[in-house]
Amino acid sequence: MMNEFEKALNSLLNFDDCDSKAAEKYNALFKQMVSASMQICGETDYSALVKQKIETAEKKYGSKVEVEDGETDPYKLLRDVVRFEMSREAVLANMEYEICCTESNYSNAMAKFRSELEKIVPQGQFEVVESMSQALYSDFTNFFVNMTLDMVADSKIYQMKEFRPLQLNAMGKEIRTYANVIKQQNEKPQKSETVSSWFRTLFVLPAFLFKNLYAVNMIGMFQVPQKHVDDAAHMFNIFTRTNETFMAGDEYKILLYFLAEMGLSSCFTVRPKKKSSNADAKKPLVN
Repeated sequence: MMNEFEKALNSLLNFDDCDSKAAEKYNALFKQMVSASMQICGETDYSALVKQKIETAEKKYGSKVEVEDGETDPYKLLRDVVRFEMSREAVLANMEYEICCTESNYSNAMAKFRSELEKIVPQGQFEVVESMSQALYSDFTNFFVNMTLDMVADSKIYQMKEFRPLQLNAMGKEIRTYANVIKQQNEKPQKSETVSSWFRTLFVLPAFLFKNLYAVNMIGMFQVPQKHVDDAAHMFNIFTRTNETFMAGDEYKILLYFLAEMGLSSCFTVRPKKKSSNADAKKPLVN
């Protein structure tokens, strides 16, 4: 069945859309790939395979893979172990970085959307505005960092052919979830259109990776202005160029490139990890 899956995938990646029956042939190959992937996932104990990956990584690097309490999804756990390997390789290459928020970073970020919050909060309730600002900044930061690192991990997982059927289904489901989140955002007023705009660009970005890996175009599912699609496409090109010559620690370069493209370089700090704390720094946002 794996041969059938790979055969369909390779045909899709090299598909000739000039054929007179292109749509019909594409749909047949797509159904073949998805059907094979579902059968493989149903017959394969991916949890056991991922457990082996975790044990191998922990033995190799001499430390524990940190996973979210109660997490059982094999693909999310696979991402965790690949991200763990990336972080260990960065340390060994003396390319370990930290992502943190300085006081000036926070002020710069707040300047971009605080006025939007002040319009929806009764005058004088500074604490409410501050609380909402911190929550939005934290939510966006966590998503931005994790989504970027997950994209790097996804590209590495793709090289493990045995996990491709699992990846196809997991990434497809995740991208549909992102599209649904945007649909829900579009149906109700947002606390900050500025922050929602940042999210919309990032939500589209993994769809470009999915199209590149599996020749499945889900970009049209996103109900966003064309600018968000264009910005995501440009960021993906940057991701691709860096990923083609990827070296330990380059995931942090990608984070920096993305921040620059979104005009947010002054709102976050990505820097070589320091052994002593900086007086201007808060607790690192992501380890």
